Amino acid sequence: MNTSLDARGLRADLAAAAERIAGAARLLIGTAAGMSAESGIPTYRRAGETSWRDYGLVVELGLKAEDFSTPQAFEEDPAQAWGLLEWKRRHVAACAPHEGYAALHALAARAPAAFVQTTNVDGFHLRAGWPAAALHELHGSFWRLQCLGPCSRAFWEDARVPACALDPDTLRAEEWPRCEDCGRSARPHAILFADLDYVGQPEAEATRRAFQDSGPDVFLIVGESGAIPTHAFEARQLRERFGTFVIDINPDPRAKSSRLADLQLPLGAREALLALAARAL
Repeated sequence: MNTSLDARGLRADLAAAAERIAGAARLLIGTAAGMSAESGIPTYRRAGETSWRDYGLVVELGLKAEDFSTPQAFEEDPAQAWGLLEWKRRHVAACAPHEGYAALHALAARAPAAFVQTTNVDGFHLRAGWPAAALHELHGSFWRLQCLGPCSRAFWEDARVPACALDPDTLRAEEWPRCEDCGRSARPHAILFADLDYVGQPEAEATRRAFQDSGPDVFLIVGESGAIPTHAFEARQLRERFGTFVIDINPDPRAKSSRLADLQLPLGAREALLALAARAL
């Protein structure tokens, strides 16, 4: 392999992507698990591996995190479901958004109109300073709660760490949050497995739909593996409707979003975004 030619090709692609982003009038950004991986947040799935596979204690205890990420688990064994949720929240809270978040937000801020949609539930875009009015957390957030019932369509912010007591040996919780209206257990305001009760985020969803319907001219996708190809699906729709130019950042060019892209950058999120910001800004 001629690495010098590869390097020149990558530099040319970075320059072309930076030019597209800098010239975008309406920039849509979609981030997924690969965006947060370099901040220490495990990607949810990898081929042949189980969910949250980096957390050895779950395996040692004979638990499967996905088995307790269902409304039924919060109903039938809330101590274990809340214990695993609290454990994840504490891990995420101890991590911080890497420099690529600031670079991405700086790129977006230069566009006349920009919107971020993310499938991540870690809240890092907000922690890194991106405005909530231009953000839709498609799968919800660890830092919001709703009633398990639900007794209403309400949801509320709850960024407390800790939010409840946690036995470090069994990962079982005590005195977890409850709905202030009806007293039932609270659950994360996030999409769980086999979930019919997630109340959603109607205002943010409406804002995202309106932005998409206005015809983004560039859609930048960062870190989507393709296991759940949310951004890839929308990229296809936007290309068909508006001719939206799709740029994909993913070290694995076999991912679904990579195969759909007009321009694919085979890099990690942090490296790619810092390189793009250096060129575009």
